[in-house]
Amino acid sequence: MKLLFWQWHSFMGKGVERALRKLEVEYDTFFYQMKDWEEDEIFAEQLESRLATGQYNIMFSINFNPIISEVCEMHHIAYRAWVYDSPIHIRNLTPLKNTYTKAYFFDRGQVLEYQKNGIAAEYLPLAADVETFSSVAVSEQDRKEYQSEISLVGQLYQTVYPQYAAPLDAYEKGYLEGIMAAQKMVYGGYFLPDFLTDELIRKMNAAYQKAWNGNIAVNKREVEFLLASEITRRERFEILSLLSNHFDVALYSGDSDAHLNKLRHKSYVDYYSVMPKVFKTSAINLNISLKTIRTGIPLRILDILASGGFVLSNFQEELAEYFKLGEEIITYGDLEELYYLTDYYLKHEEERKCIAANGLERVKKDFRFEDRMRKMIEDVL
Repeated sequence: MKLLFWQWHSFMGKGVERALRKLEVEYDTFFYQMKDWEEDEIFAEQLESRLATGQYNIMFSINFNPIISEVCEMHHIAYRAWVYDSPIHIRNLTPLKNTYTKAYFFDRGQVLEYQKNGIAAEYLPLAADVETFSSVAVSEQDRKEYQSEISLVGQLYQTVYPQYAAPLDAYEKGYLEGIMAAQKMVYGGYFLPDFLTDELIRKMNAAYQKAWNGNIAVNKREVEFLLASEITRRERFEILSLLSNHFDVALYSGDSDAHLNKLRHKSYVDYYSVMPKVFKTSAINLNISLKTIRTGIPLRILDILASGGFVLSNFQEELAEYFKLGEEIITYGDLEELYYLTDYYLKHEEERKCIAANGLERVKKDFRFEDRMRKMIEDVL
């Protein structure tokens, strides 16, 4: 058995390769950075030539690639994709139904939704790259650069929601605002798609037809992602505004917001070389999940824990399944609780360090890359 691993500028690549070596799986890598994941003739041709040699039994990628799925279908080669994004950013989901394709998603809620639509989606949590992140050393200069009471590594999710809401009637605008406000208040439950009716989408597209001469039309999945991103933007702004008024807060992001003038805006940090230093030197590492993640454990949480950092996260259903809440990770259910927990754990350093150490031990045991890769490979055999 031989595997071909398509690589791009993704996360998790080092962990996957280390796992393949530990499992003694023979593999080659094929790097190609795509601009359009749904249409790239050069990539398709290069992949065709690699697979046509007949030496590969399995094609593997981090995140799902529909072009790979179609090429593997033609060559009758098993394709396995492990997805850390939610949702996957492709319009056409049909290739997910291909016979030789199986995609693994970290969010059980998302898996159930795909399965309802006839897609052979499988549930598989993500993994923690402890060996990579724990080995990153922190110097005194690093501490001066990255140390903070609270940090958030991630986007602010600047969205185009205002532009898409502008052409709508007052009723449709109010309806969207209402369901966003309701979803924003709920942790551990995701109901946004249930309120995006076919009639609502029809009315939205009718408004866009009138305003923009039919140049823009939306579907339910796109509206869901737009609203979920806007909810996340508002939530992150609200949390960062609240905490930065009382504590030392650093934001590591490619985004910025002039209204958040009391936090320290820092630039985006490299995933492998710098991000672990932020997690190691921050007293509290925030995780504020994108609302489309229904039940799953985001990669950011596992990255923090693998670095030995302390996590304060919004509640996610699967966190309660895999971790001892209050002993290995801390979760909040609303803004008031978030503020209380932040204040408490900043004042209780030893307890905070103990929880971080417990979280590190948990991911060492239960979130190993080799266990995840073994599962996907054994599904082929």
